Amino acid sequence: MSAKVDELLERRKRGGGVPLKIETVEQWLTHWLENIVQPNSAWGTYTAYRALITRYVVPNIGAWRLDGHTRRLEPEHVEAMYRVMRETRIVRGSRTASGPVTLSEATVHKTHRMLRKALNDAVRRGKASRNVCDLMPPPRYRGKKVDALALAETEAVIRAAADDELAARWLLGLLLGPRQGETLGLRWTAVHLDPPGGEEPSVELEKQIQRRTWQHGCDDPVACVAERHRTACPPRWEHGCRDQASCRPRPHLCPARRVGAGCRLHVRPCPPPCPPDCTGHAQHCPKRHGGGLVEVELKTEKSVRSLVLPTVLVDLLRAHRERQQRDRQLLGLKWKADGLVFAQPDGRAIDASTDQRAWEALLRRAGVADAKLHAARHTAGTMMVASGTDTRIVQEILGHTQITTTQIYVDVAQKVKREAVDRAVSALMDGNLAALLQRDAATDRADR
Repeated sequence: MSAKVDELLERRKRGGGVPLKIETVEQWLTHWLENIVQPNSAWGTYTAYRALITRYVVPNIGAWRLDGHTRRLEPEHVEAMYRVMRETRIVRGSRTASGPVTLSEATVHKTHRMLRKALNDAVRRGKASRNVCDLMPPPRYRGKKVDALALAETEAVIRAAADDELAARWLLGLLLGPRQGETLGLRWTAVHLDPPGGEEPSVELEKQIQRRTWQHGCDDPVACVAERHRTACPPRWEHGCRDQASCRPRPHLCPARRVGAGCRLHVRPCPPPCPPDCTGHAQHCPKRHGGGLVEVELKTEKSVRSLVLPTVLVDLLRAHRERQQRDRQLLGLKWKADGLVFAQPDGRAIDASTDQRAWEALLRRAGVADAKLHAARHTAGTMMVASGTDTRIVQEILGHTQITTTQIYVDVAQKVKREAVDRAVSALMDGNLAALLQRDAATDRADR
C-alpha cells in the first residue's frame, strides 16, 4: 500500500493525476491527436500523424497499456512494430511504378519521433511513468541530400522561364525561395512595387494556400455516400468444376479453375473494400465542409516575413500585373476577384499539383532532369550561402525557425566555385539575364 501512495505522491509532484486503469496506447493517441495536436499544429502535421497512428501504431501496439503492472508497453513492443513496418509492402499510386515496395526508413523515423512526442506528453500529464522511446535507440535514418539545381541548370531554367507567363512566379522561387503555399497565397495587397519614402520594393509573406480534406456535414456519414463505398473487385479465377459446393471454397484452389473476368480497373493489386462503417468519401457529401483550397496562417511565426525584391523581379511583377488586368477586363463578371498574384486564368487559386506540373513542364523545356518544386527553394538557399550571404540573413529570408535548418546549405554551397556563383548572381540580379528578360517583356508588349 505504501508503494502505491508514494507513486501517487510522485505523480502529483510532476503535476499529473491518476491514469485511467484501462487507458491504452490507442486511447491516449486518439485523445492526443484530436485534442492536443489538431488545435496546436499545422494541418499537414495533423494529417501526417493521423495516417501514421491509424496505419501502423494502433494495429501493432494500440492494445498495450501506457502504465501498470500487466500488459504494459515495453521497448520491445515498439521495436517489433518497427520491424513489421520495415517488412510492410505498399503499392505506389503511380501506374508506372515497378510494383510493391517496402516502407522507407524515413517513415519509420517519423513514426518514432511522433510516438516519442506523444509519450512525453503522457508522462507530463501523469498518464505514464516513463517514455519507452527514451529507453531504446532511435531507428537509423540518414536524411536526404539537398536537391538544389546546379548552376548551369538554374541558368537554363531561368532562360526557359523568360517566355513563360508565370516567369515572375519561377524567378521569385529561384531567387528568394518562398515555400510553394506562400507563393500561391501571395496577394497584390502584400506586394509593394512602388513603396513611398524611397523604401525598397518588397513583398509581405503573411498567408498561404493549402488543400485540406473535406469533412462530412451530414448526420449519417456512412449512409451519406453508400454508393461510393469501394466493393471487392471481381476475382481473377473462377470455378471450373461441376459441383462448386463440394469443391474448395476459394476459386484459385479449384483443380479445374479457369480465368474469370477479373478486375480491369487496377494495374497493381486491388485495394481492399471499404469496411461496413466506412465514413470516407466526404468529397461527395452534399453538405461537405472544411476542404478544398483554403487560406491559412503560415507554418510558424518566423515564416511571417518581408522580402526585398530585386530589380528584375519588380519588372516581371509589373508585367504580370498588367497581363492579369487585361484578363480581368476580358472575363468581366466571370473573373473571381480573390486578389491573388499567381492565379488561374479566371482569378481562382492555383492548386499545388497544377503548380508542380507547370514546374515540370518548365524543366522539360529547359532540358533539365525532373526535380520537385521544392528544389527551387533549396537552390535559392544554396546560391545565397555560396555568394557569401550570412547564414543568419539566409535564415530570415527563408523563414527558418532554427539556424540548424539553414546550415544544410553550407556544405552544398562549398561545392560551388565562388567565381561561377558571383557571375550567376550578377546575371540574375541586374546583369545580362535581367536585360534579356526586360527586352523579351518589351517585345511581348509591342506585339500586343
